[in-house]
Amino acid sequence: MKEDISGLSKLLKKRNRLRQYLLGFIDAEGCFSISLKKQKDTRFGWVLDPIFQVTQHATNKIILEQIKNELSCGRIIEKPGQQDTLIYVVDNRRQLIEKVIPFFNKYQLVVKFADFERFKQVVLGLETKEHKNKNGFIKLMEIAFDMNLKGKQRKHKIEEIVRTMK
Repeated sequence: MKEDISGLSKLLKKRNRLRQYLLGFIDAEGCFSISLKKQKDTRFGWVLDPIFQVTQHATNKIILEQIKNELSCGRIIEKPGQQDTLIYVVDNRRQLIEKVIPFFNKYQLVVKFADFERFKQVVLGLETKEHKNKNGFIKLMEIAFDMNLKGKQRKHKIEEIVRTMK
C-alpha cells in the first residue's frame, strides 16, 4: 500500500473517521439499484432484483475491502470485460436487510439519500412479499423506476413491462 493514499492508513485506525470517509466515498462512487429482469418461470414474467455496489479501479482495492469489512457482507469481483476494475457487490436480500440498510439508516448519505430510501422501500417490500400480487409488484416497480435519474437508463419502459406481465 502506498503511504501517500491521503493518509488512509491513519484513517483506518480511527473507526468513526473511517465510517465517515467510507460514507462519503460511497455517496460518490456507490449505487443502489433495482434491476428488472424478464424471467418466464415467475408469477408475472419479471423479477425485481436489488443490488448495492461500489466500483473502483483495482489499484484502490483496499477501499472496497474496507467497505466489505465495515458492512460484514458482500463480495469483491472483477468487473466483466474490465480486468482493472473491481466491484464491491451486495445482492443477497438477507444481507441487504440485515447489514446494508441498517448501516445507511444509521450513517446517512447526502447525494444518494433519496435513492437509498427508495431502494430500502423496494427491498423491504420484497421482504414483506408485496410483489406477490400484481398491484404490489407494479407499486414496487414504480418506486424502482423513480430511482437513478427516474429510470432514464432503463432498457424497458414501465408501460411495456406492465403490458407484458402475465
